[in-house]
Amino acid sequence: MNFRGWPTTSILCALVFAPACGDDGGTNGSTSGASTTSTPTSTSSVETSAGPVGATTDPTSTTAMTTATSGSTGADSTGAGSATDSTGGDSTGAMAKCQGAFAAAWIDGTNCGTEDAIQIHQYDDDTVILRQSLCTNFEAPFIYLLFGDDQVLMLDTGAGGIPVAATVQQIVDQWLAANGRASIEILVTNSHGHGDHTAGNAQMAAVPGATVVGTSQSAVASYFGIVDWPMQIVTHDLGGRLVDVIPIPGHQTAHVALYDHATGWLLTGDTLYPGRLYISDFPTYVQSINRLVDHTADLEVCHVLGTHIEMTNTPGQDFPFAAPTHPDEHPLELTRDHLVELRDAVEAMGNNPVLQAHDDFIVYPL
Repeated sequence: MNFRGWPTTSILCALVFAPACGDDGGTNGSTSGASTTSTPTSTSSVETSAGPVGATTDPTSTTAMTTATSGSTGADSTGAGSATDSTGGDSTGAMAKCQGAFAAAWIDGTNCGTEDAIQIHQYDDDTVILRQSLCTNFEAPFIYLLFGDDQVLMLDTGAGGIPVAATVQQIVDQWLAANGRASIEILVTNSHGHGDHTAGNAQMAAVPGATVVGTSQSAVASYFGIVDWPMQIVTHDLGGRLVDVIPIPGHQTAHVALYDHATGWLLTGDTLYPGRLYISDFPTYVQSINRLVDHTADLEVCHVLGTHIEMTNTPGQDFPFAAPTHPDEHPLELTRDHLVELRDAVEAMGNNPVLQAHDDFIVYPL
């Protein structure tokens, strides 16, 4: 085992379930209830770049994005997403490629004078990672864009104070230009309902062609066609790109993970990432981790990706809570072995969950 006992970080969050525990724990900026949709319109002019660019320090990018987008919530939508039951295995889409590239470094808040509000990294032709700057919010969450033929799925919208809608619209416009397309639906869903992942939902609801699923358990279940929450896993078709939607409550009641068959990514939100894994409902969390392990047993999992980095490159050592800078961060990507390690750790705790530091994450029951 790789756990290292108690971490050196403050244990305040272990004593009270405060909003500022890894994320703000609240609903500020979130969109709840039924999904909302903005009427799609064709793009009349597009950039000619072959890849998405924007507000970034990524050396592969060439254009800075500085404008913000504001707007109101779109009209109600009663249409559910296209989904089918998923039972694991690799029978639901193309084999994962494991061939994309991660950024050499993520913006870390160490140079706020020149650091952009959003870093954009193109993992492959149809997959983009965004990282919010620590200079704008200490949570510095990650956002993911998965392009299919019919929809581009946007997982999370950031912690607020950034031009997320304008940035995403530019990325989409450039993808459309590169693929000879006029429009595509933007499907905005959240890993869970905490405010540092939903603050940009209202911005996105005002974007033409965007559907915002909503953050409540009922909204998520309704859109994706999940009848038996949290046991049922469904597969959503983005148009030639299949994504498994896996309910994983425990950190938060409406939490979901996504398995993307195109990349082999398991997107785990705040349930597993290189940082402090705040657990509000421990028995439910253990069930959710087992669900992830079981579902991915026969799948090609290239990377496990969460929504924060709170660990340093020193094994078992995290940054102080709300640290304004993250020099020498742990890599974003974890592996399925880390998921199994987490499963073994929380199962071994039984009915007595304890704070426990491992090399690459910290189990943090609340």
